[in-house]
Amino acid sequence: MIVAFLASATFGHDLFAAETKVDFNRDIRPILSDKCFKCHGPDGAKRKADLRLDTREGVLDSGTLEPGKPESSELVERVFSDDPDELMPPPDSKLALKASEKEILRRWIAEGAAYQGHWAYEPIPATGENTPPPAETWADRKNAIDDFVHARLKRENLSPSPEADRRTLVRRVTLDLIGLPPTPAEVEAFVNDRDPDAYGKLVDRLLQSKHYGERMALPWLDAARYADSNGFQQDGDRHQYIWRDWVVRAMNDNLPFDQFTTWQLAGDLLENPTRDQLIATGFNRNHMLNGEGGAIAEEQRNNYVFDRVDTTATTWLGLTMACAQCHDHKFDPLTNVDYYRFFAYFNNLPETGRVDKRLGRIQVAEPTMNLASPEQEAREKELNRDIAARDKLLKAAKTEIDQAVRAWWDAGGIEAKSLPEKTRPLVGRPFEAIVPSEQRLLTEYFIKQQKEKPEWAEAQREKEKFEADRDALRREIPVVMVMREQEGERRPTHVLKRGDYLAPGDPVEPATPAALTKDSAKYPPTRLGLAEWLLASENPLTARVIVNRYWQTFFGIGLVKTAEDFGVQGEAPSHPQLLDWLAATFRESGWDVKALHRLIVTSATYRQSSRVSPELVERDPENRLLARGARFRLPSMLIRDQALALSGLLNPQIGGRPVYPYQPPGLWEEFSYEKFGYTPDHGEKLYRRSLYIFWRRTLGPTTLFDTANRQTCLVKPLRTNTPLHALITLNDPAYVEAARVWAEAILREGVNDPAASVSWAYRRATGHSPTDTQTNLLTGTYRKARDHFGSYPDEAKALLAVGETPPDPKLDPTEIASYAQVAQLILNLDEVLVRE
Repeated sequence: MIVAFLASATFGHDLFAAETKVDFNRDIRPILSDKCFKCHGPDGAKRKADLRLDTREGVLDSGTLEPGKPESSELVERVFSDDPDELMPPPDSKLALKASEKEILRRWIAEGAAYQGHWAYEPIPATGENTPPPAETWADRKNAIDDFVHARLKRENLSPSPEADRRTLVRRVTLDLIGLPPTPAEVEAFVNDRDPDAYGKLVDRLLQSKHYGERMALPWLDAARYADSNGFQQDGDRHQYIWRDWVVRAMNDNLPFDQFTTWQLAGDLLENPTRDQLIATGFNRNHMLNGEGGAIAEEQRNNYVFDRVDTTATTWLGLTMACAQCHDHKFDPLTNVDYYRFFAYFNNLPETGRVDKRLGRIQVAEPTMNLASPEQEAREKELNRDIAARDKLLKAAKTEIDQAVRAWWDAGGIEAKSLPEKTRPLVGRPFEAIVPSEQRLLTEYFIKQQKEKPEWAEAQREKEKFEADRDALRREIPVVMVMREQEGERRPTHVLKRGDYLAPGDPVEPATPAALTKDSAKYPPTRLGLAEWLLASENPLTARVIVNRYWQTFFGIGLVKTAEDFGVQGEAPSHPQLLDWLAATFRESGWDVKALHRLIVTSATYRQSSRVSPELVERDPENRLLARGARFRLPSMLIRDQALALSGLLNPQIGGRPVYPYQPPGLWEEFSYEKFGYTPDHGEKLYRRSLYIFWRRTLGPTTLFDTANRQTCLVKPLRTNTPLHALITLNDPAYVEAARVWAEAILREGVNDPAASVSWAYRRATGHSPTDTQTNLLTGTYRKARDHFGSYPDEAKALLAVGETPPDPKLDPTEIASYAQVAQLILNLDEVLVRE
């Protein structure tokens, strides 16, 4: 049975239609990948009709295609056939080809049926081997990025847009680099700076901001599936915020990406690893933990390793390696054996699959790292000495105590209600019939009741107090989960048939994917060797994948739209030469992240105006050609942070334990078996950045939307625009409080002039002055609100009661409430919710 062909209406196909010569990667591979490789691709076990179409040798050996002779090729005959028994794709597949798609296939064969290697698996050329023609006609041209973009625009008979005005630029780049809006003083300073390098100075200042690391950490936390709880029904808490804070520090310190990678994958295997290098390995301990009683420990342990494989492959390689867990990959050159060789890198931890619940609400799994401060360590040693001293006294009298307890119990006459609750059912049973743990409870109770031997009672009470103090201290000491190799022999790894841990097959050793590695033996069979391979010049994926995600951060969409999939099922890059040049530049710079970010945001491509004509929107709705500046909705974390910043409530503290902002009561109890109660924080903790909000996996922060679930790796941000968002931004206490607190600042700035007040507020939020129409709308909103609250003063008081920050008693409540309505309107304007 011959394979079915279907030409997908991909981005690449549509935008490259102007070129005449058929290109395999652009025009043909998407057809094969989407509709053919499942049955005629890399997976030999499932291949049909012994026909392989992912290689030129495979299709030529089948005899179904004659290069240069479409009229003699069976593939063409079957595709154009009118006979439903001969037609490919078969009619029941619902994959009928359009006439234009059939013609593309025929042309490809007529032109010689040339194959190309998949673009993502090809070597990355050095920057000197990949030079674009200079964009001589682009007056705003700043660097080589613009040369690549201009060359593409020229082929499409398009011109770049002019540079955005300075007020738009300063807001754009400030939000992009630190995730907060610029202050009015910062806007005016940039607008009035006549230095030719004013923009460069602005970028450099933002790159040095302590908030830069917070902004850049957000997508990495999504990729690392970071959360503050374990997931599943029990969903115990954890202390992985220590790792989160390390990520922020690493970003701020501009830790080179090769070290950033090595520390996270194998920091524990470095010689004399530092505390930070050990903490960094928490990346692969951020997975969910199942602490439920019925969970099978070995099954869960294997699930954790599966998670590490999938997360590492997605984050650094952009590959859907999970598809090879049960069989050879249907589309990419990843075998089932490749998967378990990769699995073996992460299969040697001293972990059992069980969760340690001794710390109560904090539930972790070994290996862990205790991060006690010097003061905490000293206090724990002191408590241990105190406990040992009381133990010594009690052990010295053990024989006497045991005899006294037995005599007391066997004498009978003990009222159950006088005993500790756990021991009351024991009344009437012989002492010998009581299990040792219950005997110990009775002994401790007896000792504390002793009057003839008060030293026993005092020692027992003091011991219990010191133990309680030690337990409380230990609950305060952060315990972060990290990576560590188990001692002794390496845990054997087998190919698991269909991914079943109960069905081990052939044994395998750690190794990188064979099709992507020239000589796997040159890399040590450890996680350190894996990191070395990921960063090696022969690896064509890591640099491309990472620069694409950074581009996605600044443009809303990557040069490769499918950031999660660089395999043959993924989309081809819109600007392949630019992607390769950026990847090579990144590597040649020593993996300098800030240098890459500076290069991107100082380009003329980034600095273009986002204004667009209807014609261009119709032709390029997603701005893949980059003929204009990017315009997209801010992530909800930044929307909340922006509201706090505009109101003046934002607490700029960096790092620390998670915080608990306003949240409707009772939700955690509904979603978690453990019935964890939610107690909101008070004071400045309520106004920390969204990065620091406690993230419970069974129910994420209710003040956010369009966020990752943090249960699995996510490298492509979710972005929607629905009326549901307004339910939060208009009603959540954080936004209402921000609006009313901001209203007080608006009142103070306006000096009893509504037009001046609303104009100041609009400028504060957008950097621009409002038009007359906008001013009239905002002042109209104020007047209507003032009339309403003037008639219903209780509603004004109710509005001012939202949130902890008390209203200024010197200001009129009606005025505050009225301007709060204006503030809420501004916070929900498209110009404010969107980064232009």
